Amino acid sequence: MKITRRTVLAVVAGGIASTGIAAAAVSSFSDEDLVRLTLEKYFGPLNMRIEHLQQFVLEFRNRNPWVFPSAKLADAVTLLETVRLDKAREFLPRQKQQDVGNFERWVIAEFHMLTDYAWRSSPNDPIRFTGWHPCTNPFANLEPQNA
Repeated sequence: MKITRRTVLAVVAGGIASTGIAAAAVSSFSDEDLVRLTLEKYFGPLNMRIEHLQQFVLEFRNRNPWVFPSAKLADAVTLLETVRLDKAREFLPRQKQQDVGNFERWVIAEFHMLTDYAWRSSPNDPIRFTGWHPCTNPFANLEPQNA
């Protein structure tokens, strides 16, 4: 196979274009994208308005600022989930894998606590951000007990 200058230039131009497209895609990701992709991975398509998702992400970030992965890791995971290459996460360093797994567990737990996902009467009902409720147990006795 003969490699010509034209072939080399075409390969280099393709690589530069691919890098530019990937950089543009990654720079356009937001926290809402990562959270939505994470939730849809476990719960399927979400029937949730963007305003409610933004409120949830804002409250989640305020309550757990240490849980969100670094910006680069978040962008990388969002890109992998967007193109359905979530198996590629196995190639991340062990600590990064743990960070992403920890983030996913916290998002799922807080999603149940801060939205009406579990309280809807039908799976087709929209999911709403409801905010923090200290106790949702209807049988809880919150009165102080005298010993």
